[in-house]
Amino acid sequence: MSTSRTTGNPGRPHGTMATAVLYAPRDLRIEQRPVPTPSEGEVLVRILSVGVCGSDVHYYEHGRIGDFVVRSPLVLGHESSGQIVEVGQGVSRARVGERVAIEPGEPCGRCDQCRSGRYNLCPHIRFHGTPPVDGTLSEFVAVKSDLAYKVPDEISDNAAALLEPLSVGIWAI
Repeated sequence: MSTSRTTGNPGRPHGTMATAVLYAPRDLRIEQRPVPTPSEGEVLVRILSVGVCGSDVHYYEHGRIGDFVVRSPLVLGHESSGQIVEVGQGVSRARVGERVAIEPGEPCGRCDQCRSGRYNLCPHIRFHGTPPVDGTLSEFVAVKSDLAYKVPDEISDNAAALLEPLSVGIWAI
């Protein structure tokens, strides 16, 4: 995990980036992939810290968790923080240079659970680092802007990456 902090506008990255890709149990490779371009409503985040969750370890060791099986190359990771380096069309809240914690679950926004404000219970949620959705163990990721939460300066990059599992624990109480 990184403990560095970039300030100001780090600029739009070009070309390729390093990404950790799981092909099969115990077959994790560092590959160069194109830097993503944020779509409408998305931000491009330079990843500064990623926690390694028990699910990441399970996919690495066994290639599956229950019905979720790694059938094609998968980028692991979902406990992440970083800095916004680019905003897509239609993004008004997020700004380049802001440090953010990334929410890893992308709800559908249309089901009864989502419409009632309980998007964490969405039966159609797509979760980063869970087959077939790539995760954040990469130099850059494009995510929906409303899933990138601004982090105060007093919180380190490493602590910000752990806000997702912290929130799970809080909701469990």
